[in-house]
Amino acid sequence: MLPELRTIEPQLKQILYGCVEHVQATKAALYLSTSHDLNEKRYELVTHYQYNPADRKVVNANDDLVDRLAVKRMPFFINGLSTDQRLAEILFSQGNDRILAAPLFSRGRMIGFIDMRDKAGKKPFAPQDVDAARKIADEMLGVLASHKLFGIGPVTLVDEPTPRRGTLSGAQPLPNIVTPSPSPSAPAVTPGQVFSPEATRVVEAARQYLMRRQHAAATQTGKRLLGESDIEVVKLLLPSALAIPGAAVVSLTAVGQLNNPQAVVALATVADDALDMLLQHVQAWLQRANQPHMTVRPQIAYPFGAQAVDVSAAGISTIISAPLNPQSIDGLVLTVAFERTPEANAQRALQVFLKQVEPAVESVLASSSGRGDRFALAEQLLEPDFKKYPELAAHVREVAMMAQRFARTLELPPTQVETVRIAALVHDVGMRLLDYDRLYRKANMSAEEKRGIAEHPLVGAALVEPLLGSEVAQAVLRHHERFDGKGYPSRQSGQQIPIAARIISIVDGWITMTSRDSYQPAMSREQAVTKLREGAGTQWDAALVDRFLRALPELLA
Repeated sequence: MLPELRTIEPQLKQILYGCVEHVQATKAALYLSTSHDLNEKRYELVTHYQYNPADRKVVNANDDLVDRLAVKRMPFFINGLSTDQRLAEILFSQGNDRILAAPLFSRGRMIGFIDMRDKAGKKPFAPQDVDAARKIADEMLGVLASHKLFGIGPVTLVDEPTPRRGTLSGAQPLPNIVTPSPSPSAPAVTPGQVFSPEATRVVEAARQYLMRRQHAAATQTGKRLLGESDIEVVKLLLPSALAIPGAAVVSLTAVGQLNNPQAVVALATVADDALDMLLQHVQAWLQRANQPHMTVRPQIAYPFGAQAVDVSAAGISTIISAPLNPQSIDGLVLTVAFERTPEANAQRALQVFLKQVEPAVESVLASSSGRGDRFALAEQLLEPDFKKYPELAAHVREVAMMAQRFARTLELPPTQVETVRIAALVHDVGMRLLDYDRLYRKANMSAEEKRGIAEHPLVGAALVEPLLGSEVAQAVLRHHERFDGKGYPSRQSGQQIPIAARIISIVDGWITMTSRDSYQPAMSREQAVTKLREGAGTQWDAALVDRFLRALPELLA
């Protein structure tokens, strides 16, 4: 244990007892970094109560619980040994069957975590326990900050009030909305920030999304999520909602993705402050529904032509969001902004529209071309942002072509070859939401900016998972892991890394080293071969490097 921690261990243990009071965990443990160098990613048991450490007094980045917390960055719980096979062995070896874990982060790095087990009365952990665990973790960070440990500055813990929003729920009244508009003059990035606030929200939403997708039963429903092309088709149904008395702006949001596609139609020209109000309401609805936050500003359609009188924020009285539930589609939310508080006839008209639009959505999608194949969807994920960066678009397509050829030389099954091809095409798609306009080809990028850009596998995985599947998402998430366990985002090693990610990593490295369009001077093929051989067994899978180099003449033909 670090000497500085010994003096405050009683204080940390007192906070840990909050796990008894607020979470009712029968045992709990606090792990903190074994070194002030957080790159080491080793964590030592600092204090605990009723906890059986077994062989877990010190754990590292390869530990399944540490890896899960490092990727998700959010508290999570598991009830039952059969719920999660990765953590089943840890639970079984310590005689437990329920766990609630909360990470402690400082400046983007995990400095430790709280491990809570077996709620009293044999009760399962619940969502409210997650909130309690987060507050206990914040208390821990406050103590560490007061002693200036692990580079944490002073921490002020404040519970922010949640603004009221209009909802549609039975016969409940529809409250008016008073939402301040964000200042248009606010700077995109303030001094000391790596990302703009929007990009920061994207990264956090990506972590939340991947955590939920790993545990949510909704992934087993068989319903599909809608993409941008689907929303464009369904948008044809929205103008009829403008016939509802008092309706001025209507939006349809596809929920369940990081970059939730949205269509908006309006009776008259929508002012920026009115659109801001609408988007804030939808984001608040998504947050309450535990969904990723919308990040892209939609284009507005005017089916009856733009009118001289604008729809402004001051002219909007109430905003209502309601979920749609078509039989074969998951996650649609209709939002209507009213110029005046809806009276009984408007509420009835909205209810009728909701009932009619659900089967209409099914019909209009069935009569359209539908989703198309996965490769076409992958191409859509590159647009429109990659049009601004033709070199980056050319790079990912070149990686996809060579990775597909390499996978075929390995005699992988056709389904795996297709996974490799698609994952290679979208492996850098997370860049599109991480201030790439500002950071693209920036010379002398700071260490913090490099760490920020390293979030792109996480964001990319969250973007592609709902449309392209978990195998593609895992390949995207892991394509910067290293065979020796020193990569990111989770320091997985060896065979833990999916073979598609190991293939993409080698091909991506080769093309980056030899391409004249790369961000670094191009190497000769001989130099690149030497670099691959030097990195075999450390950065890359040695067996795959050997197969790649033997197949290189065929791959370059």
